[in-house]
Formats: sequence, C-alpha cells, structure tokens
Amino acid sequence: MKRFLAKLPSTLLAPGACKGSAVRAAAAALARPHLAASCARGAFTPVASVHTQPAGQAAGSSVDADEIQRFSRTAAEWWDPHGQYELLHRMNPVRIKYVRDMLQQFGGPELARAEATTAAPFAGLRILDIGCGGGFVSEPLCRLGATVVGADASNENIQVATTHYRRDPALARGPGSIDYRHTTAESLVEQEEQFDVVVALEIIEHVNDPKQFVRTCSQLVKPEGMLIFSTINRTPASYLFTILLAEHLLRWVPVGTHTHDKYIMPEELELYLKMAGCQPLDVSGMGYNPLLKSWTLVSKSQPGNLEMNYILAARKSIL
Repeated sequence: MKRFLAKLPSTLLAPGACKGSAVRAAAAALARPHLAASCARGAFTPVASVHTQPAGQAAGSSVDADEIQRFSRTAAEWWDPHGQYELLHRMNPVRIKYVRDMLQQFGGPELARAEATTAAPFAGLRILDIGCGGGFVSEPLCRLGATVVGADASNENIQVATTHYRRDPALARGPGSIDYRHTTAESLVEQEEQFDVVVALEIIEHVNDPKQFVRTCSQLVKPEGMLIFSTINRTPASYLFTILLAEHLLRWVPVGTHTHDKYIMPEELELYLKMAGCQPLDVSGMGYNPLLKSWTLVSKSQPGNLEMNYILAARKSIL
C-alpha cells in the first residue's frame, strides 16, 4: 500500500484538499469488492470540476478524430476476451440486462410489440447502437430479437464487427438482424433516421462535445422512445482506478485509453438529457470485483455508488 501511495501524482488533489486521509481512504477502497463505491462523496476535491472540450476540435461535432484513430488501431482486438477489451467483455452481461430491465420497466405501450416473446423481448424494436465498436452490444441485442443498426465512426471497427457477425450462423437465422454502418450520429440525423431505442455505452467519454452528442442522440429517438448511456463519473476515485491503476500500474488497458477531464458526472448527463427534451428515469452504479473478475450493479443504498462507472436510462418526452 505504501508503494502504491508513493506513486500517486501530486496533481490528483487540488490545493487545500486533505491529502493524507483522503488518498489513503480512496486507495484502500480499491481493494473493496465493489470499486464503484470506492470513496465517499466529498472526500476529494477533483482537479477538473467541469468537462473540458479538447483543443482543436470543432464545436458542434461529436467525433473526436484522435479517439477514432486510437480505437481504429486496436480494432483487431475487439473480440479477444483476454485482450485490452477484457473489462468490456466482462461488463457486457450487466449492461445488456440493464437495457432489458429498463425497457421492461419503463417501455410502456409505445415500445410494446406484438411479436415480442420471452426469448425475443426486443422483437419488433429498432435499436441504434451508436459507437458500436466491434459489436459487443449489437450482437446480444440482435439475439434478443431487435433490428439493430450498429454505427461507428471507425471503418476498421465496422469491418471487424461485420466479419464477426457474418461468421455466426445463429445470428444470421434471427430473430433479429444487424446493419453495421460506418457513419456518425450527425449523419444519421441528416438521413432522418428514427429509432425506438438508442444505446450509447462507453462512448460519451470519448466524444468531442458530450452536450451536443446527447442532443443528437435524442433527435434519433422517436417520441416516448428510450436512451441508455453508460460511462464513467469524473471523480478522484475514477482517476485512481481507471487511469492510475488500470492503465499505469496493472496495464489492464493501454496508457492513454482514458482522459479524466472527459469523464461525465451523472448530474451533467442528466442536465444534458433534460435540455434535449428527455426525462431521466434511472441511474445505477456499476462495480467491478477484481477477485471474481465480474461486474455488478451497485446497490443504490451503498454510499458512493455512482463514484465510478454508471449506467443511465431516459425517455424522450412528447413535445
């Protein structure tokens, strides 16, 4: 633990923060089973208290060219369960269950489809998986019956996703289908595309303008349709785990995968959604147990349950 604390950068805490007990509390919390609850609110003063837009990026566009290039270079690793996307592989069951639970709980008559069955609850629904990467989310949505459009700004990602999809005969037989497209959310809006559900999982922290990105996603959802976002909260705990620990110490993911200033606080995301005419319905923390190598939703009653990864559901209001 002393060696770990010695490696903490001095920039982690703003001047005036309680460096000793606060850092020790957060570092010790990394050993807890649920890292999403790794430190109590208020224990730290974050260096970056507001989301910052990367220099050199045009306002109004969600695509961050540097991020696209980074993910394009590693496209071949998407389906390696022990590669740099291992944590996403392990996170996927929790994310998909959340989508299913939210649609069941809040979908309402607007998202009810006569063709839906227990085995294919999403049958008849048109779902956009924006920032689909290699197809982690698109494929299980398809297996659950959805007509999926998987969109990504990286052509390399789309090629990998398409190849993997075509190699699975079970996916080809349905009940759902996937249409992978090398495109952006803005282009889909220009094409006047509309979806029952838009999922944007682990993408908003990689876009140029998150506020505009949320607005664009809302334009792609039919009235009373649903949006699902998952991302990382901008807290000292998330810096400790996702950057210092996961990138620099344990090398679970390549250095530079994350930019702490681009993380989105839940209250920011909820505000962006409300400004885009959407009603937040639920927000839940996600925690990773490094001993079991598994993700779970963190109990809402657990202190600090939203300190790190979280997933959020919202409904587009009828104007």
